[in-house]
Amino acid sequence: MTSSEALALLEATASLGPVTHLPLWEAFEAERVVPAATALLEEAEAEFDRLEADAPATWEALMVPLEKMQLRLGALFGGINHLLSVKYSDALQAAYDEVRPRYVAFSNRMAQSRPLFDALCAIRDSEAFAGLGPARQRVLTESIRGMERSGVHLVGAARERYEEIQQRLSTLSNDFQTNLVKEEKTARVVVTRRSEVDGVPAPVLAAAVRTAVEDGVQEASVENGPWHFVVNGVNYSAVIQFAKDRRLRERFYRAFRERGSGQGFDNRPVLEEMLRLRQEEARLVGFDHFAALSVDAKMAGTVEAVWALLDELEAAARPAAESDRHALEQYLVSHDLGDRLEPWDVTFVSERLREEQYDYDSEALRAYFQMPRVLEGLFSLTERLYGLCIRQVEAGAVPVWDESVTFYEVLRNGEVIAGFFVDPYARPGEKRGGAWMNTVVGRNRTLAAAGQTSSLPVALFVMNGRPPEDGEPALMSLEEVRTLFHEFGHATQHMFTDVEEGGASGLNLIEWDAVELASQFNEYWMEHKPFLKAMTAHVDTGEPLDDETIDRILASRNFMVGTATLRQLHFGKTDMALHQGYGLPGVNDDRTPFQIEQDVAKETVVMPMLEDETQLPAFGHLFAGGYAAGYYSYKWAEVLAADAFAAFREAGLDDESALIDVADRFRRTVLGLGGSLPAKEVYRQFRGRDATADALLADQGLKAAG
Repeated sequence: MTSSEALALLEATASLGPVTHLPLWEAFEAERVVPAATALLEEAEAEFDRLEADAPATWEALMVPLEKMQLRLGALFGGINHLLSVKYSDALQAAYDEVRPRYVAFSNRMAQSRPLFDALCAIRDSEAFAGLGPARQRVLTESIRGMERSGVHLVGAARERYEEIQQRLSTLSNDFQTNLVKEEKTARVVVTRRSEVDGVPAPVLAAAVRTAVEDGVQEASVENGPWHFVVNGVNYSAVIQFAKDRRLRERFYRAFRERGSGQGFDNRPVLEEMLRLRQEEARLVGFDHFAALSVDAKMAGTVEAVWALLDELEAAARPAAESDRHALEQYLVSHDLGDRLEPWDVTFVSERLREEQYDYDSEALRAYFQMPRVLEGLFSLTERLYGLCIRQVEAGAVPVWDESVTFYEVLRNGEVIAGFFVDPYARPGEKRGGAWMNTVVGRNRTLAAAGQTSSLPVALFVMNGRPPEDGEPALMSLEEVRTLFHEFGHATQHMFTDVEEGGASGLNLIEWDAVELASQFNEYWMEHKPFLKAMTAHVDTGEPLDDETIDRILASRNFMVGTATLRQLHFGKTDMALHQGYGLPGVNDDRTPFQIEQDVAKETVVMPMLEDETQLPAFGHLFAGGYAAGYYSYKWAEVLAADAFAAFREAGLDDESALIDVADRFRRTVLGLGGSLPAKEVYRQFRGRDATADALLADQGLKAAG
């Protein structure tokens, strides 16, 4: 097969009515990646040579062909990256590793092209700029700022070093994630005695038995074992929350905390090198440290503003967290569960205390949260708020990457306006942990088909829930339901955008610390009783959850909120401290990243931790994602989300007319405007003012409502 034939296969797409540009996922076979990517890069490099030579200073002559080139590259390499996340194979990884250096080099070349930069500045400074409109103006000005942050002014040895750093960071980030995926294939907690798994949910035991058989055990059963637990988030959550055997909880806690540190999969030197390189990168482009470089492109604007928010939230949460610890210690001793609270006791005892105080069993609640019913409830809410219709298409109507993946269309007034994929279940060893949303196709005038003004947006969101058992519907925990709502919130911002300029539509150009606004806002609907009840139906009887239990669930929403807040602040502060201080030349601080992390924990965390405990070797957000010096964004956006939902409460959640009015304003601004305006300005258009932390702190019971 020639390279051009391979490229044609990987660029071929499917359509479903007006939804176009759907990838043929099955075409992304490892042996096609190298010839296809090589051919595309050769074409892109030749086109960019022409653009640099001509440097046309008009939107149509420069920005349009540049966007077309970037869309093709994004579709191909985005498809490869997606499949590495959900259908990992060594062969696909090896193919990607072969072409990635050239792709990174070309991306750096575009970001550091002085002819391109000068042409962009010429358009910005021309009379034509005023006629471009807000979206194109912002795409242009942010492109210029992005190039400045990417070292467009660098020359000679500095430029070469910057390119070396980018190549190395790309390799290290890929290594970091690959180590975790590979390690999960073999990492096990093996249990042979029935008494040790007492309390662990039956579906989790069944999965552990299947794993044992896959590992070569000849005879295994749910009743008698042995049980081979994959060391992943699904199993960890179940064991640490429900296993009565303290030794098993300790084994699993330690195994989970050791992810990314095992022989052959050790991410510790990887992340140390990444931190040093990021500091060097920041210095090269004129910033004191990487934290300043990162925050410069975010809504917060300054490192000082980030620390101010983190400190404000910590001051409010600490008394509640200290009270949480005291309550757990009392419960532990009074119920003969131990004489000292250990790290592997915290979640288990918290769950028992919550059961005692609020009288509901979180594992038993799964029977009421059937995934099809939960999806129906989520979609019904979305339809009600935004005047839409969501319908699942029949299997086989569009290409998917796994048989468990489903596809949906979104309609308004009978017309399809968007689509999305759902990949709900864990697949150990081939699908990375966690949950995320990603874009497949954006709303973009450049991709418009005949009769369209723009392409229709398509999203995907991925979870790692327990797979269904024996033909039964998948059952979800409350936290999994919350995660589903969270990721679909991201999807709404991608799908409901009104902006047709691709560079500013959907999530594009939205500052990173505002990106979580729509997702965290969506979670608040789980706390509205009529809606929560309508989502429930017992898997055997079909009966909804009773009012008394729902009341107890809602009453428990702030249970251990101080502890949860400090946990997030620990992550955010560690992130900022590392990217402000570690690896800087001339800084008199010889602490390792892990010592910095532990020092932050001592100042921030109230609950017990292991003396040498670290999250960093498995902290994909920082080292294999986009959250470096930006993990604080979850708390920043949480403030926005709480303040935004307060507008719905003020309108009246049961006042249909008023609710629809404020939802429409939310759709037209927060969801509709994308990155066509700065996030602060978009929020002001919705709320009429800036957000404050008051609504969040009052909602969490950490501050009296004003």
